[in-house]
Amino acid sequence: MSAVPFTESDPFSPIRYGYSLKEMLYSHKGPFGEIAIADHEYFGRMLILDGVVQLTERDEHYYHEMLAHVPLFTHPKPEDILIIGGGDGGTLREVLKHDTVRLATLAEIDGGVIEVAQRFLPTLASGFSDPRAHVEITDGAKHVATMRDAYDIILVDCTDPVGPALSLFSEKFFADACAALRAGGIFVAQTESLHFHLDFVRDVQSKLGRHFAFADVYTVPIATYAGNWWTFSIGSKSTNPRKAGFRRSRSMPAKYYAPDVHKGAFLPPSLCRRLLLDGQQSPPAH
Repeated sequence: MSAVPFTESDPFSPIRYGYSLKEMLYSHKGPFGEIAIADHEYFGRMLILDGVVQLTERDEHYYHEMLAHVPLFTHPKPEDILIIGGGDGGTLREVLKHDTVRLATLAEIDGGVIEVAQRFLPTLASGFSDPRAHVEITDGAKHVATMRDAYDIILVDCTDPVGPALSLFSEKFFADACAALRAGGIFVAQTESLHFHLDFVRDVQSKLGRHFAFADVYTVPIATYAGNWWTFSIGSKSTNPRKAGFRRSRSMPAKYYAPDVHKGAFLPPSLCRRLLLDGQQSPPAH
């Protein structure tokens, strides 16, 4: 079988990644864009949305473990979790590893992503069968706007901040998310690459700083994301995520996450000041 050439059409990056695929297993254009599944000799199966690789079986654990476990281990007792986006199920799978969780709500705008993940990516979609998982096919920003004091943690697992995902980074959304969190609540969103999207990260940090007691950034290296040095922006109502301590057991299966990885993932304070300060905000509290 001859290789299938594929080049990303990433609207939010100055470079393009190219792959020689073994096979394109699935492709369908739905109401929210094109969903595709490809197979690669090295990366395994790949989820591609609107021409942009969202994950590969080879390295998805770096992203999903860090998005989920840093806030869930920072919080003393995370019980009610909201995941916005995340239709592939990877973040849900990681959240449900925590035995404190009693309900994990996944608000995904495109039900087609969930269906495709369950069909082609069973190692990611395993959490959908857990009785603690609750799926709502809805706009995550609209869902958050209707909630008050409902969640301990909100995780934004979305595509690049263009199109429908743009509303998840507005001032109103951050205010709504803060209101939807209980006292002690924690918010995390994936916020792109420090190499290519520094202005975007700065903007998110500024907005988080206006609504949360602590606003900070932690990172993870991801080879298949443009810019590689990937960021997660975290806002906490009362707990400094750098100094939260480890108040619960870390004895759970993880390929990348660990207590020392948690601590080392946060940008050093001096680097935060140099990269993120724009003259309008204060350094992250440490």
